[in-house]
Amino acid sequence: MKCKRLLLSILLLLTVLVGCGESRINTLATRSFSFEHDMEGWVAKGTDLDNPTVEWSIDRSIDIASDEGTAIRLYLNNLNDAGKIWIEQIFYTQANQDYHVSLAYDFATADWGDINLWTIIASASPQPPVPGLLFQESTGNNAQPEDGFVWLTKSYDFNVRSSSDGKLYIIIGVWGTWETARTYYIDNVTISFSMIA
Repeated sequence: MKCKRLLLSILLLLTVLVGCGESRINTLATRSFSFEHDMEGWVAKGTDLDNPTVEWSIDRSIDIASDEGTAIRLYLNNLNDAGKIWIEQIFYTQANQDYHVSLAYDFATADWGDINLWTIIASASPQPPVPGLLFQESTGNNAQPEDGFVWLTKSYDFNVRSSSDGKLYIIIGVWGTWETARTYYIDNVTISFSMIA
């Protein structure tokens, strides 16, 4: 009887340990996120948020959404003219492999005109992003002030080699390049991974 209990305990422990392991992306995979129930594995990060300290937040919101009813809201009161905030998730791939990563998402911005725009951050990297953040285009929506928030589709492609432990960091965010308070929304994120032969 004791042997049976011991064997069952060992099997249960092995099941738990196997369940805790990350499923790895092999040759081809696509991951999609709509943020309807939680952050779906994404975490809020930021840098250059002091001197002076600035108010910022990243959370789920029902204010507006492009897919169903919830999006991620990014808010930054950029008093120091340097703040950078983003959502980040680690994906596990095969170690030391070259991947093509396609990142697409919906981005809501109320930034109009040609001046005082902020900059989009988006990247795929084998290391944590700070300090090597990758900056993309501006946050402008090509609309009029009275249009308010406009949903835009953003897409970026990266060729990247995974780390020795197979990690790839995907980040999406904004860099405050003007001293003001601004809000943006992210929704309907799709990430495609394909191994480069």
